[in-house]
Amino acid sequence: MSAINRAVQLLAACAAVAACGAPFVAPDSNVKAGRWAGPHVAMMVTSERTDIEFDCGQASVDGVISLDRDGAFTAAGTFLQERPGPTTPDGPPRRPMRLTGAVKDDTMDMRVTLTDQNEDIGSFTLSFGADARLVKCK
Repeated sequence: MSAINRAVQLLAACAAVAACGAPFVAPDSNVKAGRWAGPHVAMMVTSERTDIEFDCGQASVDGVISLDRDGAFTAAGTFLQERPGPTTPDGPPRRPMRLTGAVKDDTMDMRVTLTDQNEDIGSFTLSFGADARLVKCK
């Protein structure tokens, strides 16, 4: 076999495992459906939507959350702040938010930003199948 043929085979093999051993997330893949959770956050992902519960809030994203080839994601949704004590009949308004982060194997790092005032809600680490550890503010 010529050196050129060996080089082509090596390049093809490396491409198949994404840069010779790096974890590969197929383009156009999505966050795995099921329960994701961690300290102060619980997330339920389905093929139609994602619902997230925080200590003092709730959020939702319609549709799937797509991952790029490196496992990174950005998704838009809405956030509802929860507060202790009485509320008005209409309650607080839902606010637009952006989720950014990355998934590697069964671990997700996620940041939540309210986009109407560029307010950082926080960063969270979630594990697939884990139980949530919420401290509700109600």
